[in-house]
Amino acid sequence: MRFDKPLLAALAGALATIPYEILTRIIVSLGIGKYSVYQLASLIVTLNRPTATIGMLVSWIAGGTIAVLLYFALEKIGTDYLLLKSISISLLGWLILEAVYVWLIEGPKLVPARPVSDYFIELIGTIFFGFVLGLLLKSFVLKIKST
Repeated sequence: MRFDKPLLAALAGALATIPYEILTRIIVSLGIGKYSVYQLASLIVTLNRPTATIGMLVSWIAGGTIAVLLYFALEKIGTDYLLLKSISISLLGWLILEAVYVWLIEGPKLVPARPVSDYFIELIGTIFFGFVLGLLLKSFVLKIKST
């Protein structure tokens, strides 16, 4: 059987957003912050109406893209310290996506500015996403041998 490793990497990236969402939902339910990751991601499409379903699709696309970029980068930079590299690329993705959120959504005042705690929630979730992504890549993508 032949495996399409970039496709598996994209699947790992999409799946890694699920624990990220669970973590951010728990934190938001504790009264810290305003939006979970799926709610925040949905604002890219809906602009001012956060919805978890649209956000899930946006997050899966973003997570899958980050995972595929990491997969191809690993061919050049190697797989040693995989978890650290995975967390690092997820933080880079977070930085880019936060810039998009602020520019597209908060800049034109489509939604009120988020509390600073929201940025920390997303930062903690991003680190968790990177950790889970690294584990998934290590366990399922990098151990599979093509035939």
